[in-house]
Amino acid sequence: MSANEHRGGMHNERHDERLSDEELELFVQYLHRFANHDVDISVRMEAGDPEHPVYVLFGRDYPPVGEASDYPRPFAGRRRQVTSKSDINDGG
Repeated sequence: MSANEHRGGMHNERHDERLSDEELELFVQYLHRFANHDVDISVRMEAGDPEHPVYVLFGRDYPPVGEASDYPRPFAGRRRQVTSKSDINDGG
């Protein structure tokens, strides 16, 4: 399913709230899975408030701007707690 097909399909009444710690961790797990399985070369999408969108680019090329060290892995420095067999750092 393409990013455009997702655009109208997800409805969430909580768009004005920040993600909880648990939601952020799940988001990162889903992001890793998306990157591992759904990004061939690149994916571009718009997200957030339509009046003030955020433009997102997922790409397999070496970082488009800067050095690889400018792109930290989420939660990489945090002490890992084993709660399941899935690993947030390998796509969960």
